[in-house]
Amino acid sequence: MNNVTDEIKARLDIIDVINGYTPLRKAGRNFKAPCPFHSEKTPSFVVFPESQTWRCFGACGEGGDIFSFVMKKEGWDFAEALRNLADRAGVELEPATPQQAASKESEERLRGLLADAANFFHKQLLQYPNAAHARAYIEKRGLLPETIASFEIGYAPEGWDTTLNYLTSLGYLREEIVSAGLVVVKEDGGVYDRFRDRLVIPIRNSRGQIAGFGARGLSKDAVPKYLNSPQSELFDKGSLLFGLDIARRAIRETQVAVIVEGYMDVIQARQAGFTNVVAQMGTALTEMQLRLLGRYANRLILALDSDTAGQMATDRGREVIERVSKAAAEQATEEGVWDFDAAERDYRAKLTAEFDVRGMVRYESRLGFDIRVLILPEGQDPDDVIRQTPEAWPHLIEQSLPIIEYMIRSSIAGKNLDDPKVKSQIAKEISPLIEDVADPVERSHYRQRLARLLRVDERALFPEAPSNGQAAKTARPQPRPNQVERPSQAEPAHGDVFTVTPTALVESFCVASLIVFPRLLYQTNRVLGEWLDRNELVRVQPGLQDRSWPMLDAIQPFVVASDFAKPEYRMIFEAWRASLEQEDMEPLSYLSQILDPVLHHTVEEWLSKPLDALSRGVIAPRKQISDETFVTEAIQRLLGLRQIRIDEYIQELTYIMQDDANNGSSLTVSEYAVTIKALLAARHRLSQAQRTNTLGRKSTSVKQGNPQYRAS
Repeated sequence: MNNVTDEIKARLDIIDVINGYTPLRKAGRNFKAPCPFHSEKTPSFVVFPESQTWRCFGACGEGGDIFSFVMKKEGWDFAEALRNLADRAGVELEPATPQQAASKESEERLRGLLADAANFFHKQLLQYPNAAHARAYIEKRGLLPETIASFEIGYAPEGWDTTLNYLTSLGYLREEIVSAGLVVVKEDGGVYDRFRDRLVIPIRNSRGQIAGFGARGLSKDAVPKYLNSPQSELFDKGSLLFGLDIARRAIRETQVAVIVEGYMDVIQARQAGFTNVVAQMGTALTEMQLRLLGRYANRLILALDSDTAGQMATDRGREVIERVSKAAAEQATEEGVWDFDAAERDYRAKLTAEFDVRGMVRYESRLGFDIRVLILPEGQDPDDVIRQTPEAWPHLIEQSLPIIEYMIRSSIAGKNLDDPKVKSQIAKEISPLIEDVADPVERSHYRQRLARLLRVDERALFPEAPSNGQAAKTARPQPRPNQVERPSQAEPAHGDVFTVTPTALVESFCVASLIVFPRLLYQTNRVLGEWLDRNELVRVQPGLQDRSWPMLDAIQPFVVASDFAKPEYRMIFEAWRASLEQEDMEPLSYLSQILDPVLHHTVEEWLSKPLDALSRGVIAPRKQISDETFVTEAIQRLLGLRQIRIDEYIQELTYIMQDDANNGSSLTVSEYAVTIKALLAARHRLSQAQRTNTLGRKSTSVKQGNPQYRAS
């Protein structure tokens, strides 16, 4: 995989690729343009032809290589970027195995089947005489012809085998129609149409491919009222968001995604010109869906009706799970398949259990989101608001509240705050949420706010909270010990000299070591925390306090994704960190579920080799190397990768300072100089950390505190 990505980079000039999206102009040795990812008047987007990298020195502050650019611009995952860039570069990817080819062919055939079904339903709505009541319904909802065509809304006729007969007439097999979720299998082996006398809305993945259908019953006694395609390889409720395929451009441009609860809400919003709205698949928002949105947005707004909002503000778990389980049971009763009911009920209940405030706060902290809550007027949903008073929608968006703020307001509403028992109950509900907030400034703000509202001493609410001086040096939380099977290690080749070089070999060794030794991430964070104090580095350099550039990740006291240059390694690292932080599954199993198949194949290749092979590019050994030695080397190389990133940032800033100095922009030059000083200070401390860690001094506190270098 490394050879393929390197070959693509060698064949494609980043200037040519980016110039196809936004016109670049020469600026000294580099090229400039207005940032294509946010609105600005002064060009701050710079492309460096020598290093084949790009960076925004403005509001978004992001940067990377040719892969990270097209992934961000197109909203592609790594596999999509790899396929598209390989095709453009004329690089042949590894041929698929016969099993992979057969699986892909089967998937493409099912995609075609779903597309034919959608076309059939759409024509039924427009032309079928018995669909008059369906046309009357959508007319009542105020949907325009172009909206109906855009979403390919359709009607499923009321016959028990009308859809089945149509699809078999096109040459599809009954087994394929079952796999696509369009028919239900009875206990006696017979089948019948899943969707009957329903308004049908195709549900597409982020690439615009139909994955399944959502259907609304049109008769008064329709049970259930809303019916979706069943869970399948194509239709995974936990990873789909309705409307994302047409909303992602607007979400990327605004950096804001509004999440609603119904398909019709999205359709009405789109018709009214509000184009950054998507809908979740049922009652639950999953981490996979949030990660998907994280490719495009940094702010997520949950538009909740008063009932759902109230459930978030209470101990709503049992009530919601029972309600959703009942809906699943009703669906299974209607279909006559109780085995399906059990699986579906468990699936929905599990997802619903994730849809709580504490989970949202953790997602927010882990994924770097700003998640807010929009409370709709009593008795209305987004569809009602947008149809009746569309001008009110932007105001509701602006008034959305951070989750913690919403919870604080909800918890004190109508309560007697003079009653000490009421205060105690509120504190028990809110304090754990506040402690889950990752950002120390934000966490301190909410601690103080809760203390003022309850009129109690902050130390009584948060007795374990460190002082300001301690907080800056507090290490990140220790991951939960996990059982991870470590591949067998071969012996090393000649030489024990550990050198850090800016190569993919070093990065692959570091990421693989983090996976092989689950506690290594915590240990490296401890070392970084002892030597880097981001608050101090920023404080001694006036003007940096308000900076939020990812470039300043280089002075963070813990390992960050930007420590790795290759975008695929960044994604593997982020997925592994998430695997360690969750508590539901064994980390390697969780990693295999959330990681892109292409990237998971890379991880499997790493784990199939001894770490020695990744460390030195050789396999033939002479002697056994201990786990402790591998851990020490991995820490050294992780510190070295951070130094490489710092050097690259300093070089980029120096180039920009020279260009801006020539243009007479002394203010900008001085700002960049301040940043360079902070980066140089961090680099000096990292050099000290490397020397000391090699001698075993500063790192002894890590070893003594954590005698086990991997889970056992």
